[in-house]
Amino acid sequence: MRITALLTAFLLLVLFTASGVSAVSITDDLGVTVVIDKTPERIVSLSPANTEILFALGLDEKIVGVTEYCTYPDVALSKEKIGGFSTVNIEKVSVLNPDLIVAADGNSEETVAHLRELGFTVITINADTIDTTLSDILLVGKATGTYTEAENLVSSMRTELAEIAEKTSAEEKPTILHCMWTDPLWVSGSGTFQDEMISAAGGLNAAANEEGWVALTMEKFLTINPDIIVVDSGDGMGVGTDDALKNFFLEDPRMQSLTAVENKQVYVVNADIIDRGGPRIVDGVEALAKIAHPDIFGEYGGNTNAAKSPGFGVLGVLAGFGAVLLLRRK
Repeated sequence: MRITALLTAFLLLVLFTASGVSAVSITDDLGVTVVIDKTPERIVSLSPANTEILFALGLDEKIVGVTEYCTYPDVALSKEKIGGFSTVNIEKVSVLNPDLIVAADGNSEETVAHLRELGFTVITINADTIDTTLSDILLVGKATGTYTEAENLVSSMRTELAEIAEKTSAEEKPTILHCMWTDPLWVSGSGTFQDEMISAAGGLNAAANEEGWVALTMEKFLTINPDIIVVDSGDGMGVGTDDALKNFFLEDPRMQSLTAVENKQVYVVNADIIDRGGPRIVDGVEALAKIAHPDIFGEYGGNTNAAKSPGFGVLGVLAGFGAVLLLRRK
């Protein structure tokens, strides 16, 4: 089947080239080869991270539809809404008649398959690491005729990440725990995107002995005893006040013996920049670097932020507590 798809893509490229039409062949993050026969003029995004990438590439006027969770940049709020992240309204998408749909791995397979059956061109991206995020920006650039802009953006992001790494290379690395939910206590272990961001910021993941996103018992949680605790804005799933998670740690009697709590090293980070695989990952790393190394990067001043949006890594957690999915309403 893979060979057949590649052959089909090759034949289509030959056909388009012969007819004088510029075409590109894209292999998305799910391994699907898609031929885009002309520069897209009407684009629909099916995830907040995708929307941020599209806007960062200067495609404002070509974006005709986004999800109800797409809140950045502000102009995204004025775009037509096509439903939620996992509840895409196929009819609304069809009415918009896009010539390119940028889906995400978190969208259901049925939704993506249905859109393709209707004849729409769909590429799916799954930014689950920093490198994959950078590669996906280039992929979207290639698909939308903005590859030069994508190259410039990626180059700038790499430079900023390299500068942070250089400044922290010889510094002592504090242990940092990222917690996104408190009932139960869900943390980011090794192999997660947040684990990678903590490392990029010059820290050590205090939950590195755990694999993936995992719920810990209170007893297990208290044995970790990190230097710093970082929580997502909101209550971890997009409802409640911005400081709900932070206040849990500061006020719960069981947490008062933790080093981070005793030293008042509990910080709120905008969930959009720590849970989305988009251009603002550098902002997330910079925030963590300020928290971990204020003597180098200056005091962190973002301890109150917007509530959470659906992102990449946390989608894996949601599969483990489906009812919570209904609470993620940003």
